[in-house]
Amino acid sequence: MEQPRVRVASNPEINLHELEAGQKYAIVDNFLADPHEVIASFSGQINKIVSQPLGHPGRGPDMRLNEIQEIQSFIRSRLSRLFPFHRASIRLKAFLSNVALKPEELSVYHRMCHIDPRIGPKYQTYAGVIYLFDNPDLGGTGFYRWKNKEIAVNAFRMASHDHAAALSYLEEHSEVFRKPPEYMTSSNDIAEFITSVPAKFNRMVFYNGELPHSGHITHPELLKPDPLKGRLTLNFFAAVLPK
Repeated sequence: MEQPRVRVASNPEINLHELEAGQKYAIVDNFLADPHEVIASFSGQINKIVSQPLGHPGRGPDMRLNEIQEIQSFIRSRLSRLFPFHRASIRLKAFLSNVALKPEELSVYHRMCHIDPRIGPKYQTYAGVIYLFDNPDLGGTGFYRWKNKEIAVNAFRMASHDHAAALSYLEEHSEVFRKPPEYMTSSNDIAEFITSVPAKFNRMVFYNGELPHSGHITHPELLKPDPLKGRLTLNFFAAVLPK
């Protein structure tokens, strides 16, 4: 039996957008050759999506490298021309995701924007998300700038071994954490909202993972635990060597 594989369309529509201070992100529409086939082919992974308190709020198992080879080739051949990293030594990790947590179920990590870690000091991390759902009201991707990065860093560090201590710290140092839990979709005392990218079926968003970001989920009541009816995405991280 042929192994499932993510196939990239032959001529997707790429648009580059500026943020600030030289930062930019790409929106790639009509990205996958057959997104419905991707959803069907990876149905086994869809059934294994779980929430991680100190990580993604709804993550499936990592895909095998041969399954995502065409995404890696696209990053190497097309996106390396638009972003300041080398074509060589790109290391890719990808997984399917479905965010379905209610606001009161969110961990400390889920209630803040975040940056993506590097795999080593020589590398930078770029991230991408491919929307595999039809309803744009389920939420796109938001970008931020830090107001008080130290609070976020300290809280993330605490949460890695003591979630209750991290929450107490945030309640003491951040006004927003003294309010009822919610997905971050606007400015607060930790970070300032810059812009959001609307979700669209078969759209891919690609950006530097060191840019503070989060899912821009303004209607959490629409989220569903069934990935085929909810906010199903294909997420990936590319470790690259910067120019």
